[in-house]
Amino acid sequence: MGFTIGVDVGGTFTDIVLSDGERTWRDKAPTDPQEFGRGVLQACDNVAARAGTTSADLMPKVERFGLGTTAVTNVLTVRKGMRVGLLTTAGFEDVISSARSRRVSVDGWLEVPWQPVERSCVRGVPERIGRGGVVVDELDEAAAIAALDELVRDQGVESIAVSLLWSFANSVHEDRVTAIARERYPEIPVFSGAELHPSIREYERTMVAVLNAFSGNALDGIDDLAKTLVDMGLRSPMLLLQANGGTTTLDEARRSPFSLNSSGPSAGVVAAAEFAAAAGFSNALCGDAGGTSFDVALVREGLPQRTQRGTLHGVITAQSTVDVESIGAAGGSIAWVDDRGLLRVGPESARAMPGPACYGRGGTQPTLTDAMVVLGYIDPASFLRGTMPLDAAAALEACATVGAELGLSGEEVALGIHAIAVEQMGKAARLLATSSGLEPRSLAFLGYGGSGPLFSGDLARIAGVPTVLVPLPASVLSAFGAACAEVRRERLTSVDQLIDSVDTESLSAKMKSLGQDVYDDVERNGVPESGRRVEFEADIRFHQQSFELTIPLGDGAFDAAQIKEHFLAQYSQRYGTSAITLGTPVEVAAVRAIGIGKLPRAAIQIDPDGVDTTAKPDGTRQILLDENGRRSVDVYVAANLRPGHTFTGPAIVDQGDTTIVVPDGYRATRDSRHTLKMEAI
Repeated sequence: MGFTIGVDVGGTFTDIVLSDGERTWRDKAPTDPQEFGRGVLQACDNVAARAGTTSADLMPKVERFGLGTTAVTNVLTVRKGMRVGLLTTAGFEDVISSARSRRVSVDGWLEVPWQPVERSCVRGVPERIGRGGVVVDELDEAAAIAALDELVRDQGVESIAVSLLWSFANSVHEDRVTAIARERYPEIPVFSGAELHPSIREYERTMVAVLNAFSGNALDGIDDLAKTLVDMGLRSPMLLLQANGGTTTLDEARRSPFSLNSSGPSAGVVAAAEFAAAAGFSNALCGDAGGTSFDVALVREGLPQRTQRGTLHGVITAQSTVDVESIGAAGGSIAWVDDRGLLRVGPESARAMPGPACYGRGGTQPTLTDAMVVLGYIDPASFLRGTMPLDAAAALEACATVGAELGLSGEEVALGIHAIAVEQMGKAARLLATSSGLEPRSLAFLGYGGSGPLFSGDLARIAGVPTVLVPLPASVLSAFGAACAEVRRERLTSVDQLIDSVDTESLSAKMKSLGQDVYDDVERNGVPESGRRVEFEADIRFHQQSFELTIPLGDGAFDAAQIKEHFLAQYSQRYGTSAITLGTPVEVAAVRAIGIGKLPRAAIQIDPDGVDTTAKPDGTRQILLDENGRRSVDVYVAANLRPGHTFTGPAIVDQGDTTIVVPDGYRATRDSRHTLKMEAI
């Protein structure tokens, strides 16, 4: 029987899951910020040893290797990508720099959002396509060649983006310019907005091409890792996690590298949706706290909530993605004192190197992890199953150093760090819960990530959610998602018509063609016919509104009345019935075909042998819960908890790779899938 591997490269740790279809093993390795492949290979060695084998023996038996990586995210975060040249329609060279009049706050000043392409690297090409797709002015190919030569020769561009006016309606000119660029400079990657995102909105479509061109070199490290894995015997192509929660091959990722941005958090939400559904919740609030960020997302009707437009450094992006909001508060978040003499936590993270002070790698600044060690929540001796003992004295010293600036003890600073971080994460969770259109009391809060289970109970309480779920693989849930996410391919066509005026026969023909295209895309990824399917969506809005809601169309039948009814119901749920103006026309912005393929995946283990009794604690720990001093709290070892075991908080569950805190006022129960369910009592 073959094996499945899922890996998530985080800022602090590289998480890994290994499954043979029945059993699942998990582990971690420190992330190497200089060469993330080292952390991946070390994680493979670690998890192979847990399964009683070696990487060399394991790799030839792997049928699926899924990877969620921060490679693209890091390039975009530090803004050190390729030097981009942009070719656009003459007279529209400032589409990117105008940023649709959008401004972002930087140190109290409103500034133009980040520009991935310098204005000096933008060239206009004489041509014009009309709004209806009719050629108004023919393309001046000589001018296009001259502009290309100038960008490469004089500006030293390393990649090229092409985005012409109204190219989504008729791409004949953009296709030709793209072909010329690829023929003339075959060594330079070229990205076309009409190829990647053939939809209305010039700024977003152009930005898709530019961001892909900017991140074109982010796959170099992935290439090296893929070659190493092949040398080790991996026979199946490595699958990369995308922002939409699906997977793609390395060859496909080269066509659209930006699609890998924020892939790890998206994979975590995909896995969270599965565990929430298994526990009986079709709607859930997801909270992922790792070493660098706290990510919140929503599962709605059993599926991760997705968006077709997001933001990155203030830039509007037209990328199909799992809708994840992130803040800089997590285990590695550094505590500091601001100019007003107030204690702050994050957004800067100690990351893997030097890491929190307790890691003993040279870090001296206190982090949230250090605070949790000082307070007693984390046992220094059993961290990562005892393979990485922590330095409690160094953690206290780091907190005391900040305390000296505030006139507080190290323990008082640790209490403050904990309280501030919980409030920051809780605010993000509460905002999403209350703005979702769902009743928070009907949701479950699913907590995961290396440090997420430490705070899940408190965060759920702040968000008004009464039930908390912590899956067994919580600390590596994004890696679990990488080991079970489906292949996902998306293609769209712009419609931009009132729904009652749509030529359904013509649109159905377009949708059928799109459906065949994505079906073929999935087939090229090696998915057998029995595992392929195609679904359809439509982006619907009120006439001339700026934003759309995505309405599922199932197998592609276009029923205008049914679509309008579904749209109005979803609009009412999210924004209230008073937001609907009766009689306002409804229009179709675009339709989308989604090809989905099932491959071998990790198993959610089920243990049918349960008990119906109160669990006995395995010991106690002195925890500084508040300023009233330390308190003896029951400690349970996760490996000793059976399905059906119950106990009440305050309590600690040591799970080896994470610590679960059951707050006072909660009853915890282990279910048949070894998910710990906490309910307010």
